[in-house]
Amino acid sequence: MVVLWVSRVGLLAAVVLPLAGGVTGRLRRGSSGCARLSWAAAVSALTVTALVAIRGPDTVSVGGVLRLVADPVSAVVLVLVTGVGAVVQSFSTRYLQSDPSSERFAWRVGAVVTAMTLVAASGDLAGLVVGWTAAGLAFLGVLSYRKDLPGVVSCARALRRALVVGDGCLLLAAGLVWARAGNVRLGSPHALGVAATELGAWHGPVAVLVTVAALARGAQGAFSRWLPQTVSAPTPSCALLHAGVVNGGGILLVRLGALGAWAPAMAGLLVVSGATAVRASLLARRQADVKGKLAYSTMAQMGFMLAECAVGAYAAAVIHLVGHGCYKASLFFSSGSAVRRPGQLGARAVVALRPGAWGAAASLAVAAAVVPGLMLGDGAVLALYAAVTAAALAGAVWSSLPEGTGSGRARWSALLLAAAAGYGAVVAAIGRFLARGAATPVGTVDAWWLGALAVAAVAAARMAHRGRWAAAIGGRLLDAGAPVQGCDGLFRGRPLAGAPAATTATLVVEGRAA
Repeated sequence: MVVLWVSRVGLLAAVVLPLAGGVTGRLRRGSSGCARLSWAAAVSALTVTALVAIRGPDTVSVGGVLRLVADPVSAVVLVLVTGVGAVVQSFSTRYLQSDPSSERFAWRVGAVVTAMTLVAASGDLAGLVVGWTAAGLAFLGVLSYRKDLPGVVSCARALRRALVVGDGCLLLAAGLVWARAGNVRLGSPHALGVAATELGAWHGPVAVLVTVAALARGAQGAFSRWLPQTVSAPTPSCALLHAGVVNGGGILLVRLGALGAWAPAMAGLLVVSGATAVRASLLARRQADVKGKLAYSTMAQMGFMLAECAVGAYAAAVIHLVGHGCYKASLFFSSGSAVRRPGQLGARAVVALRPGAWGAAASLAVAAAVVPGLMLGDGAVLALYAAVTAAALAGAVWSSLPEGTGSGRARWSALLLAAAAGYGAVVAAIGRFLARGAATPVGTVDAWWLGALAVAAVAAARMAHRGRWAAAIGGRLLDAGAPVQGCDGLFRGRPLAGAPAATTATLVVEGRAA
């Protein structure tokens, strides 16, 4: 009984405390109580996750109005959302201590985090839609709280347009579902499947509307214009967006499951998100500023994550968004103003290919051993994700080591292999935990299409940097990433009046002009 009480109180605390922290920051500017309450919410979310792993899913209802569910998926996403919110509040307490508007920022961040916790843990469709809409409006307030900064007004205008279209589509989809199946219970794959059946001929239009909402929040396809402009906002705003809010598209598709899974809609999602991911990953390599590089990197990662949802690899998508959120927040908080010259680490990167391959093999082998049958169906996506990220981490660590040979390098090789194997085991175990609460992949595209997308991305990267088309493609990429009027040089498209051509843009290398 005590454990049940702790679980339900912890679930409520994870949702309510971020907003309470924002109110504290609003009433007492510079108060450390705001950060403390945010961290308390993160600890509550961790407690709930541990109890879900031990006891299984749980639900809590407040006055018949608010219904929350704690299952493996919602619990893990709660940890991400509250954790990012706590880090942002702690960082902004120091970063914005001399800003006269800092109390408004704290209040709005608390509102964003609480709204995102509703998206993650709401037990019914109505609560999810309310949280989704509130999160978009609250982040619009976070982004535009300093309208005096160059580029912020135009960025807020672009985000507002995306929110109007995306949130409008979700509201329309929810209305159709409500009319045909009522207020659908979330957290139950069976209930979602029954609701999708009750929709009948309306299932296709609802899935298309949900897909458009996910694309708009994830800055994919025609909605990709707003995300690169957000780097004109202060660093805490960027971290909150790139580590939390922009993940909403993937969270929406994972939580709605069969309601949004319709083969033609998922095929369209795979094409749009895959094309955006490839384009954004190429543009990220041509950015001359760190924040611009991170913005396009986020767009690419969101594209790959939505592609994972399109093939029904929901566990891999959740692990992807958690890993991306933690990593991208740390990058924004530590970002400087210099980008290394392209090819500067080329020789060492080639040397790091072998350790990366070793790391990928070790991670893949251990992951397959931890979860039997992992290499079948959508589980192969999770195994591939573990192998690719292990290879990237092993290669990055190896290329950063000082030059030398002998026992030192041998010890590092052994450590990297052990770390890669441990990483594979952790990813497989978390994936197994998430699979207990993830929706059944019905109506999605075959998982092997994701492999075709990866091959296309590698081929595009090779063409852009090698071969006879490299110069022409590279020039077009620089032109696509050129600044435009009204965005303070932070967005692609038409160059600023009087600005040099993008193909002759100066790259900054360690504080010096390249």
